[in-house]
Amino acid sequence: MWNKPIRPCVFGCWLIAMLISATCWADVVVIANRTDRRIPIEIKLPGGDPWQVTLTPGESRPIFADTTSTVSLNTGEAIAQYNLQPGAVYFIGARDNGTIDLQRIGLGDDSAFLAGLPGSAATTPAATIPVKILVDDEEITRRSVWEATLRKRVEAASKILHRHAMVKLNVVAVDTWDSNDTENNFTNSLNEFEEEVDPFPGQLAIGFSSQYEIKKGRIHMGGTHGALRPHILLREWSHLSTENEKLELLLHELGHYLGAAHSPEPDSAMRPVLGDGQARRAGYVIRYDPVNTLIMSMVGEEVRRRRVESFEEMAPATQRRLKSIYKILGYAKPEDPAAGVLSRQLRARRDDDPTTAATRKVLSEMTQFARTNQSLYPADSGRPGPWRVEGEELFNQLVRSAAKAATEVPEEQQVKSFLMGIGIGIGDPQEQSRRLTAIDRLVNIIDTPADRSIRKSYIGQPTVQKRNDLARHFSVAAMLVASGGKDSAEAISMAKELVDSNRGTGFSFADLAADKSGIYLAQQLMDGKLKLSDVANNFEAKNYIVSVAGFPEGMTTMQFIQQFGGQNDDRFKQMQERIETGIQGLPAYKAGAKP
Repeated sequence: MWNKPIRPCVFGCWLIAMLISATCWADVVVIANRTDRRIPIEIKLPGGDPWQVTLTPGESRPIFADTTSTVSLNTGEAIAQYNLQPGAVYFIGARDNGTIDLQRIGLGDDSAFLAGLPGSAATTPAATIPVKILVDDEEITRRSVWEATLRKRVEAASKILHRHAMVKLNVVAVDTWDSNDTENNFTNSLNEFEEEVDPFPGQLAIGFSSQYEIKKGRIHMGGTHGALRPHILLREWSHLSTENEKLELLLHELGHYLGAAHSPEPDSAMRPVLGDGQARRAGYVIRYDPVNTLIMSMVGEEVRRRRVESFEEMAPATQRRLKSIYKILGYAKPEDPAAGVLSRQLRARRDDDPTTAATRKVLSEMTQFARTNQSLYPADSGRPGPWRVEGEELFNQLVRSAAKAATEVPEEQQVKSFLMGIGIGIGDPQEQSRRLTAIDRLVNIIDTPADRSIRKSYIGQPTVQKRNDLARHFSVAAMLVASGGKDSAEAISMAKELVDSNRGTGFSFADLAADKSGIYLAQQLMDGKLKLSDVANNFEAKNYIVSVAGFPEGMTTMQFIQQFGGQNDDRFKQMQERIETGIQGLPAYKAGAKP
């Protein structure tokens, strides 16, 4: 055996290169039991029945949910209920008087961690990673022996991963590879393993090498080139090591595979140095620390619910939250460079324009509202309320949620972030950007495909006057005022209708009326004639958007010219005046009105 501890991995091998571009609720909260006794807790999700869980001493338990959750426990003085923030870690600790309490571990700012993941936390099966296990040509035991041993070890690791991250391993192939007998550098051996071994039909290849003579001292025992990278290489220890020690080494590297960093906690499988004899003790339980349980669960949820196969595919907010956690881990263990290097390698999108950051906050709040709304039962379900809102009431509440979020950003960004938020969040400008590149450039500065996909899965079909297209026209037109001014917004709105008259849905005065309603709202807000707080508290579409009943629609270019002559024709100007007069007479804009 060794007279000094061993290093479980080559630091340079597992550093993760990630590209971060935006803001995500990873649908997980972790609760850890820091007491020396078993603690029963009750977990409750909105609209669901509570369930009971008993946490053993030292256990870290992830809670996977689609909405905000609460936990109740007996503190010794009373039954206390706590609201849980997604993407956070909590611990149950004992006070000096013997009572207990739930406290949150500080892991940086998670205030923007509000977007959700598709699918259902309750019904989506655990992520299953197909694994190919291999030994090199130095393995001296019969295949029937080593295969049974390694299958059993991977199965044991799978059970522990499942408890901590909702991820399972499934051995789908077993093979061997010819390692270089003259190579003594572990990093070079890992590179060779990657070059020679194809993980197919697995997604992850785990190699167990027996070519190294186990020496005393601090040595590298395993490594991978990054989280969700398809190769892990381990030195198969000598006959003096126990199976539990080998299992802990495997779990350490699997932790890195799921994004875990080194932990300062001395009993975590992610402590930077293993081989300290802990795993030899009778009754020793291999487990991950609470913070790495959160990291692994966040990555596991991306694999489980979005089927990602690389860090680059993860939702931007998941990536950004990981960056903040790695930064805190770097502070907690400054002598270990792992978390610090990880944090520096993460490239968050810069918010050069403060309005961009403010708009993302508005979009996150809208997504959170839509997500919570989707978790409720429909009004006709026969279930007790609150019920899901749909149609025009959905539109009203989305606008209110955006306005409320905007009132909480710096004052100089409030109106613009609100207008940009409803345009991107409700307006679906990507649909229009296929024809108007000005919108496309604008949206891509703020939004990303991953953010868009998540939001779209929850937003539903907000309507105005029973039409989704009017809700989108109103919202995008308001956004265009914020980005380029009233004249530009009117020109773009008119250009779109002229394009439609040549193909597609045809020229529509109903669409134009919704556009002008959005433009008027935006201009009133920007001129200070309308308060954003009034919109946040009282917005109803009927008070801000003129009725389109009877307005001509679906006209081809020829039909438009025949009926209205063109933009300079008096007939067209009369229609415009009719729309504008109708808007100015709406309840929201009447003198002294409280919209």
